[in-house]
Amino acid sequence: MGHSKTNQGLFALVTLSGTKKRLLAGAAVSATIAAFCALAPHILVYRIMVSLTVPGGDAGDTRTIETLALAAAGFTLLRYLLMFIAAIFSHMAAFQILYGLRKALARHLGTLPMGYFSANRAGKLKKILYEDVARIETFIAHHIPDIVAGILVPLTVVGFLFFVNVPMAVVALLPLPLAFFTQQKAFKNKGREQYHDALETMNAAIIEYVRGMPVVKIFNQSAQSFAWLTSAVTSYRKFIRRLALDAGPSWAAFITITASGLAFILPFGIWFYMAGWITLPVLFLFLMLGSSYMAPLFRLAAIGGQMGQISEGMKRIRGVLSAQSLKRPARPVYPVSPSKQACLRFNHVCFAFGEKPVIHDLSFTLKPGTVTALVGPSGAGKSTVAGLIMRYWQPLAGTIELNHIPTDNLAMETLMDQIGFVGQDPFIFNDTVYENIRMGHPEAGAEQVKAAAKAAQCLEFIYRLPQGFDTPVGDGGKIHLSGGEKQRITLARIILKDAPLIVLDEATAFADARNEALIQQAFSRIIEQKTVLVIAHRLSSVKDADNILVMDQGRLVQQGRHPELMAQGGIYRNMWQAYNSARNWTLKGGGHA
Repeated sequence: MGHSKTNQGLFALVTLSGTKKRLLAGAAVSATIAAFCALAPHILVYRIMVSLTVPGGDAGDTRTIETLALAAAGFTLLRYLLMFIAAIFSHMAAFQILYGLRKALARHLGTLPMGYFSANRAGKLKKILYEDVARIETFIAHHIPDIVAGILVPLTVVGFLFFVNVPMAVVALLPLPLAFFTQQKAFKNKGREQYHDALETMNAAIIEYVRGMPVVKIFNQSAQSFAWLTSAVTSYRKFIRRLALDAGPSWAAFITITASGLAFILPFGIWFYMAGWITLPVLFLFLMLGSSYMAPLFRLAAIGGQMGQISEGMKRIRGVLSAQSLKRPARPVYPVSPSKQACLRFNHVCFAFGEKPVIHDLSFTLKPGTVTALVGPSGAGKSTVAGLIMRYWQPLAGTIELNHIPTDNLAMETLMDQIGFVGQDPFIFNDTVYENIRMGHPEAGAEQVKAAAKAAQCLEFIYRLPQGFDTPVGDGGKIHLSGGEKQRITLARIILKDAPLIVLDEATAFADARNEALIQQAFSRIIEQKTVLVIAHRLSSVKDADNILVMDQGRLVQQGRHPELMAQGGIYRNMWQAYNSARNWTLKGGGHA
């Protein structure tokens, strides 16, 4: 089973390499000629020795000897030149293939449902995108020329040695079966899948540990106290140690055998020479070539040891590329002109994360030009509803309609053009403030960007930045924005986008009281004539909504305006009373000044 998977991975790797046939063909041809050029000096030195030692040779013809010597030097220089050319061709092919592969992975990841990322940790995807793809570069850029040389050089050398002297050629081949046996034993089924699993787990643990550093610091913890990280690193270390201990003796034996060709050739060669069965030039030829032909085999064996890891990585890359994308319509609907208002309707929608039901038979309508609030206890499914609108996930049953068209029938680009979304965790890219805002509308001019920033109450802090709108921000920038500032940058994007449907998932979560009031005041003007869905825990911010949807455990349990819901009682009134109690709560002193 594992062998079959390896073959599939290797086949996919060879298929991938074939996308740059011309460059790789140039690398293979150059490496082949270079391999023969590496043999030529040995043969020419053999000819010189024959000329100098064999009676009737060209010992007195210095011109012939000089010509042979210069030819040997020329072949040596040509060999290194061709090796350089082969490396250039193979690296060009490798980097172009890697660029295309990473681009394809990134593009495909963008089409996958959010559930895929919940089931696959960031550490696993990082390893596939970076480390597994990088191993392919090693195969294409370095191994292809080495494989060509590793096959052609030994075959050519052995054929030539048999042509010169059959008994000595048999002696030179004695280490070969021993080397093959030890190499196979060293790399036989060494848990390639377990290696990748252990590495992915360790990567995920490290990423989580770094992200959780503030909590680790607050509670004065250490890396050793972070149980998952400690367990993942320890498991990886144990696996690598066991792998090294298992393969070490056989690999050491293989290295010893491939480097000990002279141990076989020298005693037999002296014996044959003393017996008069071979000449001195033949003895020196076998001492030069009889041991050197093993060097390419050593490189082939090293490649063979890595091929299992490379093919396993290729299998995982194919696993990402074959992951099921969100369902796309066979014949997507493209509205003739974008609507200035939006009508959104949920029709008996059901959804589950794996086997855990989250949304049950949910139906509601967002009327054009109205503000609808979605409230409920934590875990009620409010953010999941927002994700379903954005098609982060696919409903298990029911339909979601935008302007009476099922969103499943809309092209993803069309759907995204109609929606402006602000989530709970605002994300700022490693770019300037200007480009972060302009992402909402890439064709927008400077005045439009400035107007959106002003509407989102951003100008006050932007003009305090060292370079204003041109200040680099984000994780890679020198300036780090506060949570509220990030939230307002995200709001500016949505304002600039000017979409007919706006979804706000706790959009003022990071704003203080003053900024929240400013943002809401600006938004009250901007959302005129638009359809808005607001997900909020601060009930005071949505009590004036045109309609309030109350969810509990994935079900719609109440809806109406604030006075109506207060009159009905139930969950909404209980939440409102709890909210007011929390808002009026104060911290009392313990009698100390």
